[in-house]
Amino acid sequence: MFEFLNYCSRRIVNIWYKSDETSDEIFEANILIKKILFLHGQMVSLRQSGSTSEIGDLFSELRLICIRSVDDRILENPRILEVISDLRGFCSDIETNLEKEWGLKAAGDESSTQEEVCARIRAYPYFETYVRLIRAELSAMQSVKMEPIKKIAFIGSGAMPLTSLCLIGRLTDTPTNISILNVDRDAEGLEISKTICERLGSKAQGMEFCLAEAGSSLELYDYDAVYLAALVGTTQEQKEDLLEQVTSKMRPGALLVTRGGRKLRSLIYTVRTFQNNSKYKYGRRLCKKLTHSVKVFDPTTERVSKILDMAAVINPQKHNIVNSVFVGQVKPKSPSSGSTEVEEAKE
Repeated sequence: MFEFLNYCSRRIVNIWYKSDETSDEIFEANILIKKILFLHGQMVSLRQSGSTSEIGDLFSELRLICIRSVDDRILENPRILEVISDLRGFCSDIETNLEKEWGLKAAGDESSTQEEVCARIRAYPYFETYVRLIRAELSAMQSVKMEPIKKIAFIGSGAMPLTSLCLIGRLTDTPTNISILNVDRDAEGLEISKTICERLGSKAQGMEFCLAEAGSSLELYDYDAVYLAALVGTTQEQKEDLLEQVTSKMRPGALLVTRGGRKLRSLIYTVRTFQNNSKYKYGRRLCKKLTHSVKVFDPTTERVSKILDMAAVINPQKHNIVNSVFVGQVKPKSPSSGSTEVEEAKE
């Protein structure tokens, strides 16, 4: 009976819109909208009750929705727009807690051997995704900089330092001779990360740690590149503030890498938007700039353009949640800003 009613409802929509393809898209979008709103409602209930045992499952369901191709009708829906900011906040907290759980699991106890810790890290659900993502990011950075990248700072490295471990390459037996400074404001998460690396021994050679805020007085001048994690800064203004603070500590020509999400990934991460459709060279490929209706972070604004040159835009494979990576190159400081800094230093 239900199947018959479902068939009839879809046929009515087909006749109304005179297009099977259009009606199918609308039908799927409406189902996903209801599903997203249901997941958000469940998250709110769990937050109010203080229960967190089921929240990981809800997050996994949302991640599966995020790799679907249907997007415009969903992200333009007024009910989705009302909850999207709250949803991102939930996802940020959930991802942080899940990273801590996996970090503790990977670290094991004091009796854990290097091989056991390595095996647990490789069992992480998104390990291969990170390996592919880092490979693409390193290739893009090297095509821009044209010289060896030796030192990278990762701001917002978290409790499970997969990006940093993949950047040094020792877990996959492809050492890069890169050293990494892992920066995070969460003392608990950073301690878990340090414990993992201590138990990895030589597999984590080159990893250092610093407890600090993203916009603090970090010394970044000696670093060839700085990563800004996707969860660091949730609005255009916050991102721009952080970019100004971070790049002011970097040397001209150094690279800044930020991650984000496009399309349905914007339910979890800040999206990457652009003001026009010009193209950027990434190796031998041309990466088109992206546009999107939910405008959260645009790295081509006047404010960002004053401090960074667009160098590359990477669109990772379709099953990555992080599916937009921006690589910018720090511009030389203007004479006026330089003189101001000198005067302030004298004072």
